[in-house]
Amino acid sequence: MNTRRINSNIIRKINAARVFHGIRKNPSISPQGLSKDTGIDLATISIILASLEQDGLVERTQGERTGRSGRPNSQLNINEKTGVLAGVAVDVDESELVLCSFAGTILANLHVPGSKDQEMVIGSIKSGIATLLKQTGYPRKALAGVGVGVPGLVGLDGKLALAPNLDWHDVDFGAALAASLAVPVQLENDIKAAAAAEHLFGQGAPDADFIYLSGRSGVGGGLYLGGAIYRGPRGMAGEVGHMKLVPNGRPCACGGFGCFEAYISERAIFERLRDAKLNFPDIAGVREAALRGEAGVRAVLAECGQHLGLGLANLANIFAPGRIVLGGAMAVLAEYLLPAAQPVFEANALREIGGEIAISVSTLGEFAVPMGGIAIALQHFLEEPHVAMLRPGSQA
Repeated sequence: MNTRRINSNIIRKINAARVFHGIRKNPSISPQGLSKDTGIDLATISIILASLEQDGLVERTQGERTGRSGRPNSQLNINEKTGVLAGVAVDVDESELVLCSFAGTILANLHVPGSKDQEMVIGSIKSGIATLLKQTGYPRKALAGVGVGVPGLVGLDGKLALAPNLDWHDVDFGAALAASLAVPVQLENDIKAAAAAEHLFGQGAPDADFIYLSGRSGVGGGLYLGGAIYRGPRGMAGEVGHMKLVPNGRPCACGGFGCFEAYISERAIFERLRDAKLNFPDIAGVREAALRGEAGVRAVLAECGQHLGLGLANLANIFAPGRIVLGGAMAVLAEYLLPAAQPVFEANALREIGGEIAISVSTLGEFAVPMGGIAIALQHFLEEPHVAMLRPGSQA
């Protein structure tokens, strides 16, 4: 085995991704500016740019001259007409789809019916992507890849080990969807996918270490550590919703008691509201009631916020990330959860650690998971562009 060649290939892929995202985040940047931002020498930048331009991913135009006798600067931009990627958030009630350019611009989005039947889900996704392509005027061959976030445990092999809400066990959903669509499909846990989106498109972009928290019936964590998602030896790390907050506390869907998600998940919030004889159709309704000043709602959210603060302190003490990003229901209700969470966090996080951690709210909103699909599909494309790109004229 030629270890040197393997290492050089890895470095090449890493550098290509850095160059691509450097251009994506800084439209019209010059090669010199790109070298300064990425720390990659100009000679290597030139080699990578030649490959990206040949693949049609990057386009170069001439800017203004640098001086009276200077040569005009090249301006680099992502070619948004090369192709598109689709991101999918699968859930039992519905799946949400987005169609994006390679620059991460959302071109269109769509909700399609959900199901526990895998074939029905695959059919809905396939027809939904066809609808989005038609809406945006892109031909079928323009679809270069699909990324899917699922509410379950995904192993390092990309196979779904368990999705309890969908009642799926040990299935290769990604491979089945790829066979139906005839394009590469990447499968990931929904919260890990959302964390990848936060890094590329959201609040986590500046941080090499951050934790993304979100969920609906439960709570999951995307541990972005050392510049990458931490998955653990089996790919299933990040189930922070099951750290114990209260000994012998409330029952959790996992079969245990006192879990974090039993106190702060969307389902837990609704349960506490029902205990207080308060019923709402969705989290948006809860927020509207809190905005109106309903005392019972605010009291429940304050209680949940205290538990959130303790959970955040535990995560801070263990991982010491640069940032913790709240998504999902926690983001929607952040203005009522965080005032109660902050003092508990400060009281329980080590001062030397907690004082350096920013707690922020995701700006991706409902698109967090499908944009996570875009993030993982884009990552795969940049690693294997000639494999991932459809040949002209290919059809599903």
